[in-house]
Amino acid sequence: MKSLLFSLCLLTSALAIAQVDIEEGMDNIPMIENTSSAVVYNVRGIYQIPDNDCNASQFKSLVYPGGSTAYIKDLKEKLQQNVNWNTYVINGLFFVKLDINKNGVLTNAEAGPKVPNSDLFLKDLKNAAMKANKKWIPAKCNGNPVDSKAILKIDFSSMTYDNAFN
Repeated sequence: MKSLLFSLCLLTSALAIAQVDIEEGMDNIPMIENTSSAVVYNVRGIYQIPDNDCNASQFKSLVYPGGSTAYIKDLKEKLQQNVNWNTYVINGLFFVKLDINKNGVLTNAEAGPKVPNSDLFLKDLKNAAMKANKKWIPAKCNGNPVDSKAILKIDFSSMTYDNAFN
């Protein structure tokens, strides 16, 4: 009888301990991010958008001081400084439209295309393009500076992997 009573008490206490919520004590345990993302991008170039108001033979394209390779280098630095690449998984061709006034100042940038959940990334891309700005040598029509537009094309490729099993 004593062994039956002892066994019953042991079973009851084991069940009572099993009902304790183990998540209560986990508030102070730091969580480790197990997912990593690697983003590779290739800047295809800066392309002048044609000005239909000017004769093509009289039009001279805008120029970034040091050329397009200097702008791409500046843009890559700003992307590294201002974008948290671990938060994005990006694949495909994106663009930044640049509006440069006749004084050579970048006045506006617009990034796209808009895809689901891309708003923050497009904002970061636009901000990086604006921060890479130096004064441009403006486009000219008949020798006179004119407002112009250019488009920057960037091809992104992401690879996401899980570190939980490493």
